[in-house]
Amino acid sequence: MKKIDKDLAVIPPSLVIGDDKLTHQRRLELIAKKHYINEAPYNDRYKTDDIRDRLVRIYNNKCAFCEQKVEQYHIEHFRPKQIYYWLAYSWDNLLLACHYCNNYKGINFAIKGKRAKCPNTKDLKNINTISSSKYNLQEQPKLINPEQSDPSPYLIFEKDGKITSDNDDYKYTIDICRIDRKYLNDGRKNIIDKFKREIVSELVYNSTPEEQKQAINILVRRFVNEANDNDNEFLAFRNFAIKHNWLNDAVKEAITTLQ
Repeated sequence: MKKIDKDLAVIPPSLVIGDDKLTHQRRLELIAKKHYINEAPYNDRYKTDDIRDRLVRIYNNKCAFCEQKVEQYHIEHFRPKQIYYWLAYSWDNLLLACHYCNNYKGINFAIKGKRAKCPNTKDLKNINTISSSKYNLQEQPKLINPEQSDPSPYLIFEKDGKITSDNDDYKYTIDICRIDRKYLNDGRKNIIDKFKREIVSELVYNSTPEEQKQAINILVRRFVNEANDNDNEFLAFRNFAIKHNWLNDAVKEAITTLQ
């Protein structure tokens, strides 16, 4: 997970009350029924092109929770639409998630505070921002929303790609979405393994210490640049590696290997 910058003031037209009467009508129907209706006329309204395109740009084609790039994405509801049916079309409740994180999360949404209730239909003016402006303080959800919290101080990685946290809410999120699953761990681990292989290759290819130093500096700069490129996967892991001097460790290990 990494912090996502999403401008809640710039709402896709499909979600703006008054601009798209059909979406709001579907919302009013759900409120009248007092539950979500899992049918195409309702599901289609949070999957419109303007919503999907905006989320893809914001998330750089990556999952909000695990940061992997996959071809098939889901428009995910931070607060499950099966419980918070009135938030099915709220901009601050929509994320981009991969198939696996979305399925594992399901309707899990533990809170430490008081569960929010559906507002009066006359009080929907701020429905696109009510989750972030009101419900988070009231409910104190355990699930982390990367649009509203910066995960970097709370995530702990190992060199084998495993992820954990000393913070209960982040630990809950990692467990619920299974961000510590083997496929992701292997993907993160491969980033460091690839860097180590490149270091060894440059040490072998370049014969003088000066040439080796220059080649290693180039690899380190490239790693740092890639860790700041939002198009890349697993940026949280990459930046953790930099912060905790794993690159220096990799160089030392490579030198030891060749001795």
